Amino acid sequence: MARVVLWSCVLVFFAQFFSCTCREKGTCEKDTHCEGVQVCFEGKCITMKEREEILKKREEEAKPKICRDEDGDGVRAGDGCPEGELIDCNDDDPSIAPGKTEVCDAVDNNCDGRINEGSKGCVQTLFGGATWGNQKEHRLINPTSVLYHQDGYVLVTDNHHLWKVHLDGAVELLAGSHLSHFQNGSGAEVRFSYPQGLAWAPDGNVYVSDMKNNCIRKVTLSGTASSVVGFCSTLTKYTNQFADGQGESARFYGVVDTAVAADGTMFVVDRINSRIRKVTPDGMVTTIAGVGPVEVEEGTGQIGFLDGPAHEARFNDPQSVLVDPKGLIYVSESFNCRIRRINPKKGETGEVTTLCGESDTNLGVGGFQDGAGKNAKFSFPHGMIWDQKGNIIIADTGNAVIRRVTKSGAVRTLYGKAGEDKCIDGPIDQARFQTPMDLALGPDGSLFVVDTACGRLRWIVP
Repeated sequence: MARVVLWSCVLVFFAQFFSCTCREKGTCEKDTHCEGVQVCFEGKCITMKEREEILKKREEEAKPKICRDEDGDGVRAGDGCPEGELIDCNDDDPSIAPGKTEVCDAVDNNCDGRINEGSKGCVQTLFGGATWGNQKEHRLINPTSVLYHQDGYVLVTDNHHLWKVHLDGAVELLAGSHLSHFQNGSGAEVRFSYPQGLAWAPDGNVYVSDMKNNCIRKVTLSGTASSVVGFCSTLTKYTNQFADGQGESARFYGVVDTAVAADGTMFVVDRINSRIRKVTPDGMVTTIAGVGPVEVEEGTGQIGFLDGPAHEARFNDPQSVLVDPKGLIYVSESFNCRIRRINPKKGETGEVTTLCGESDTNLGVGGFQDGAGKNAKFSFPHGMIWDQKGNIIIADTGNAVIRRVTKSGAVRTLYGKAGEDKCIDGPIDQARFQTPMDLALGPDGSLFVVDTACGRLRWIVP
């Protein structure tokens, strides 16, 4: 009897420290059955955060479901509405509901997720910062260039991508990825490195100025990329180079824009080399204007600015290029805050003159002023296009405005307000831009603008 009592005491003693259980892993009866910071909740080991989420979900589910028309516009709203029913996106305002007419008031009047679409006299965002349609799957990061196709879509470059944006806001990736590198191929296997200027090639495909790959690429409308001229590479040993020559033997440093003449000749802004280059249809590259980067010398005036014979002319941060039917070439110059004109047929080597703009100091700092010739002031002008009358429309980036320049050099501001750099859509006279970088002429006299700091493709519909 004593022996039985003794063994009972031993079993009771060890039971305080050891237990035998048939519970499945992850199940519990109390918190001590769980590992680490987990707690026992309804027989399972979970974290406190998971417990809070479960309780919050149950609380929401316990609330009564509603589906009613509070503002009397005939469209209901609420989490109790049947699946597939059109929902009022603002049940406090009878002027807002599916089926309502969209007006230019920076409000989604018809509840389709877009704002101001189809409104005349209005500025809307076509791509960037939206969560409707398939735009929630894509993000526009530092857009730099834009090109319109008559079939009803827009091509846009941003960090390493070439996007195709339809006028209803649907977005496709034509070529590129989030990775900066060089690779030809198709679609997402293509690699760009900060692509910028776009131009239509004579065969209907698009030229891309691949800035940090230091070359010109061609992309078909199905998204296949190939090299056209220059040695494409992001490797440091191939940067800071300059050479005229045939095809891949030519060297660029920071190509940012291209214009194509009627005969297929390309004119290229070789930005960091401070030169304007010419590419014949067979791929021969020559320099038509500029002597390259020029250091400041005391008493010599502005950095990298000099009109005169093309082989002696100086540029400072050239950005965009156009060529007219007569063969005259126009260049926007950011740091010199001018629009320059190159006449390749004048003199022995061509001549460079200033069409309009004047820097206020020897450091090339511009200003804002409408006027003609030197009386006009710009601040870091970038992208240029021709309008329907042969005038130049220019993105005056530093002033946050869009301006028009006539062939005689008269400058007038069209859109935005200098000094009010903001991302505001709405009626044209109230809309504001932040850093308009490039533009493209759209249907019916409309204008597409890439607003880089806003991360948006804007659409001005007069």
